[in-house]
Parts: sequence; structure tokens; C-alpha cells
Amino acid sequence: MSDDRDIRCSARLGIAFFSIYTAFYAAFVGVAAFGTFAGGAPSGGLASMAALGLPWGVVAGFGLIGGAFVLAVVYAVIAGRGGRT
Repeated sequence: MSDDRDIRCSARLGIAFFSIYTAFYAAFVGVAAFGTFAGGAPSGGLASMAALGLPWGVVAGFGLIGGAFVLAVVYAVIAGRGGRT
């Protein structure tokens, strides 16, 4: 019976993490699609320069990759416990 509970808990956690990542990705795509160019020319948003001469789009893209990795590690640690504290 405990296995069913662990599976349900892991599934809920996975859905929650997926929802979090999807929200961040949707925000990234929204800014990239609607907030970066005006009249076909870069005007700010993800096209503006961040640090070390990199545009914000590159920085944010690597941030999304890093965030996905962090969520995966946290999920593996929590789900790997199998409900044990």
C-alpha cells in the first residue's frame, strides 16, 4: 500500500515541477516573442546586452537549462527517498 502512496506523491511532485518549469518557459517565450523587437529591429528585452557581452536571451536560456537541472536533482532526491524522512 505504501508503494501506491509513494507513486502518487512522486507523480504530484513531478506535475508540480513540470508546471513551474512550464510557467518560466512560457514567460521566456512571451518576452522573446513580444518584448524584444520593435519594427523588426532589436529594441530591448532579450536582445539587450547583459554581462560579458552576451544578450539576455542567451543568459535566460542557460538559466532555463540550469533551472531544469536543479528541478530534476530536487525531484530525484525527494522522490528517491520513497516517502522516508
